[in-house]
Amino acid sequence: MTVWVPLPILIAKENKWFVASCPVLGIATQGKTEKEVKENMADLINDYLSDPDTTKPKAPSKSE
Repeated sequence: MTVWVPLPILIAKENKWFVASCPVLGIATQGKTEKEVKENMADLINDYLSDPDTTKPKAPSKSE
């Protein structure tokens, strides 16, 4: 089963670089173009979620 969860991604241009961050996961990356930074972020999120040693954020319980 595949579950799709939207994650907020913030992209900003800092001098000659584009910087993308995902505050929910606490990760960030950079690229020379907006396309490159988006590809880098997609790769980073996949690596982050597939790494068994990385602590994952907890989903809020229904009582929260």
